[in-house]
Amino acid sequence: MMALLILKSRLKNFYEKHYRVVRGIVKACLVFGILLIITHQMNYDERIGQYWLLVCISILCSVTPDLISFLAVVFVTLSELYKVSPVLATAVLLALVIYYLLFGRLTEKQGIILVAIPVLFVFRLAYVVPIVAALFFSPIMIPALMMGVLLYFVLRGAQEYALAMSRMTEETSPVASIQYVAKYLHDNAMLFVVLASFVLTFLCVYLIRRTKIQYASQVAILVGAILILSSMLLGNLVLDVDVNLLTLIVAILGSVAIASVIQFFHIILDYHGTRKLQFEDDEYYYYVTAVPKYKVAAVDKTVTRIGTDEEDENLDLKMELEKELEDMEHM
Repeated sequence: MMALLILKSRLKNFYEKHYRVVRGIVKACLVFGILLIITHQMNYDERIGQYWLLVCISILCSVTPDLISFLAVVFVTLSELYKVSPVLATAVLLALVIYYLLFGRLTEKQGIILVAIPVLFVFRLAYVVPIVAALFFSPIMIPALMMGVLLYFVLRGAQEYALAMSRMTEETSPVASIQYVAKYLHDNAMLFVVLASFVLTFLCVYLIRRTKIQYASQVAILVGAILILSSMLLGNLVLDVDVNLLTLIVAILGSVAIASVIQFFHIILDYHGTRKLQFEDDEYYYYVTAVPKYKVAAVDKTVTRIGTDEEDENLDLKMELEKELEDMEHM
């Protein structure tokens, strides 16, 4: 435990000192990895898949707002889809535009969910998305969760269509790609099982982590993993979905490990948010709010100094507060 506390302190100090540099490097690496996965999985446009172009896009994204990163990923994906079917690429673009017109104003973090689900499905680790999203976001992320799942299966349908067209010699109608993908979605029972399990998992994890029980986040992660496993197995029994039990268990265990690591580092490195603490003794209720310095103007700060005469009677309060803060950091 002492080693973890030391690591925690060092990581926090390093992150706060080099916040912009570290965030830029991590962002560039993530964007490059995502673009590399997209171009490797689809690989229809050789020009988009060139390494120097992906590196340039990643560097540009590291010094620009997060929205630019999302737009870069969308641009590369649509470029690959355009080689398969211009009509299908246009339909996907319109669907994304309509989605953002309807739900884009809810939160700025929706792009993370939309990108994370298709990318992590490549590694069978997309089950971590509803768990992590429920730990840090509110239910307004549910539309993004559903859209991310739908987008993944649309891309899968586009790949199936491209493979089918490579075996055909006769010409097809311009809307054949949309008809093929629509039929693929309609007949794919896995789509509905994943949608239901992701939404159910999100709601349960969100409700548990909002409770005041000890280690609520850890309990929520465990319950979320059990719910996903149960939902997928139920779908396998009822809808005859092809699920490899061993692969599913390994994927869920990996998702639990990733969610635990993200939750641990989020507690350490997220020093921008306001922290609230409530506790009580025999006579009073105590409410403490810790606000980051950059959110409070100098003229708004009020400092109350306690003299030596009051030190004895406030000693118990100080010890209680330190204990509560330590417990909160371990949650």
